[in-house]
Amino acid sequence: MSHFKLIFLALLSSLVLLCEPVQAEDKEADGENISDFFKASKYKLFSINPSGTAVAFIEPKEATYDLIIYDLKRGTMDDPITFERQQLQVQHKNKIMSWETHHNKIYELKWLSDSFLSLKQHSNGRFHRYVLVEFADRSQQPNPAFRLSYISQNGYWVDTLPNQTNKAIFARYEHSDDYDYYIDLFKLDLTEKISESNFRRKLRLNKTGPKLHNWVFDSKGWRLAGTRTVDDVTELFARTGSKPKKYRYKSVWESKKGDVLKVVGGNAEKLLLLTNHNSDKINLRTFDIESQQFAEVVFEHPFYDLTAAIRHPETKDIIGVSFIEKGMAKQVYFSDDYNALTTRLSKSTKIEGVYAVDMDKSGNNIIFVADDSANPGQTYYYNRTTDSFSHLIDLYPWLSNKSLSKTKLLRLEAEDGVTLEAFLTLPSTQNPPLVVIPHGGPIGVSDSRHYSGNIQVLVDAGFATLQVNYRGSAGYGKAFKQQGLQQWGRLIEDDIEQALSFTKDNYEVNANQVCIVGGSYGGYSALYSVIRSPQLYKCAASFAGVTDLALRFQRSDAQRDGMMRALTEIMGDPKTQQDELFKYSPLYQFKGITKPVFIAHGTDDNNVDIEHSYRLHFALKDHGIKHKWMVMDDVGHGFSDPDDAAVYYNALIEFLSTHLEEEQPVLNH
Repeated sequence: MSHFKLIFLALLSSLVLLCEPVQAEDKEADGENISDFFKASKYKLFSINPSGTAVAFIEPKEATYDLIIYDLKRGTMDDPITFERQQLQVQHKNKIMSWETHHNKIYELKWLSDSFLSLKQHSNGRFHRYVLVEFADRSQQPNPAFRLSYISQNGYWVDTLPNQTNKAIFARYEHSDDYDYYIDLFKLDLTEKISESNFRRKLRLNKTGPKLHNWVFDSKGWRLAGTRTVDDVTELFARTGSKPKKYRYKSVWESKKGDVLKVVGGNAEKLLLLTNHNSDKINLRTFDIESQQFAEVVFEHPFYDLTAAIRHPETKDIIGVSFIEKGMAKQVYFSDDYNALTTRLSKSTKIEGVYAVDMDKSGNNIIFVADDSANPGQTYYYNRTTDSFSHLIDLYPWLSNKSLSKTKLLRLEAEDGVTLEAFLTLPSTQNPPLVVIPHGGPIGVSDSRHYSGNIQVLVDAGFATLQVNYRGSAGYGKAFKQQGLQQWGRLIEDDIEQALSFTKDNYEVNANQVCIVGGSYGGYSALYSVIRSPQLYKCAASFAGVTDLALRFQRSDAQRDGMMRALTEIMGDPKTQQDELFKYSPLYQFKGITKPVFIAHGTDDNNVDIEHSYRLHFALKDHGIKHKWMVMDDVGHGFSDPDDAAVYYNALIEFLSTHLEEEQPVLNH
């Protein structure tokens, strides 16, 4: 059930002396202990089968990945099914044979029935195929026989059909000049060999009616409603007619530009939608199909946007909602029975964040993850028959000997009365130097209090860290997000500085020893902050940071209408606001850099081109302004290799130690 799954993101990356750029090649010099902070979890993508008898998950390895099945009835692991990451595929197109080497990664795991498990493979940065694993009867013996088949269609599983065993609904992406894309729907019998012929146009479930981006199905496997979004306006379509053969789908409502509208469930009379229509926060509301009007609010949080609705696997009823509360993933169920489970597990584990990631068809067998900043992640299985939790596996076993620090929640009021949240993580030392870390984005991204290697590696080195969910950050409502638009170097940095002042006044940190560090927008913020407020910071470091706001509009992909609109909304209009773009660009204000800076960038960054950092580097170099400079070969806009992360953070910690401490900090190994 993907509705349960929450993803939390973090970003950062690397530099050396003026006129002496260092290529980051010697990874042996970086201690393994630093790279441990940045390793991906040992296991991922947990899913429980419909009968609640087995849990599947993935163990990624360097050259392979294992599909692991844990038999909940026997309490044993099956022998792993191993897949090769690298695969040479022969293709035949227009009577021409070609070869492509795939480097497979698993991006999704989903039980479609007790007998069928789906793995979604990506390769070389794009969709490759689905792998279907068909198992023999598990109840008869452990390690049941299995066989593999493949689906090459790019799309996703819309829904399983609890009342039609071994059948599922698949949505295939289709190109559209009018809507960019839409989806065609197919009901697949998994017991039959699936080939191109299963995706013939005449077999579509949506042979008639509108071309939509999303559909929701009822428990009987019939389309209930759907949406499509064009130019930031979302149109809602609902079912009419009393019998399946008479079902028709008509447009019943259209959102305001930029508003959220997502249909998540309901019935023939009333739909359930996640929306911020006529509301600052995204809430769960009903929509009356006949009157074409919104009705009651089912659930709304007073401070935070809802992020998802939780759907029962069998009945398809909406049984709860998800959101981020005070920097932690939170789920609220409409049944106290389910709510009591999360409270109970959090109390017994002493871990703040507890949330379900999947449940079986009955809703009586549930997989939970428990994690927070000081506890990187543990998985648990709950069985309602025994009313007990069982520990399944730790996600980051190599961090078990690390003394990780809990992140504190800070709430403060900005000068204009808006409430801001920030997160402070303190080392065990007294009066530590402070590193301010603005997040990337800046719009629609947020920091959290879940585990972050970027934070813990600096705290382990003896630094306190401050993260600020400034104006524009996601999760705090429509107005909060919109207030961050076109505020590069302005209101966003005001918020960061107010949080910094609040931290100095209320917590034991060294107020005179502060640096600012960030990646992407955070790198921009770090550089511009030492230009606008040099008195606040001893130094700054930027990884993959934007230095020239006008340059962002010169990328080839920025010429697309949608991208140009988004950049203009977020940064400003290059035709009418060019002076502002220059004024708030570190590149054009570089003479204001009077504090030590560390500029790092990856050569393979397809988001913020390395040209941004090169331009600032050469401007500083030509004017004799000393700085540290690092080019990281084969690194993109973030770190996919923990060794690359270790290279950067070794250099960053050395830089911070030089400018914030009399004595260099020693890592707590």
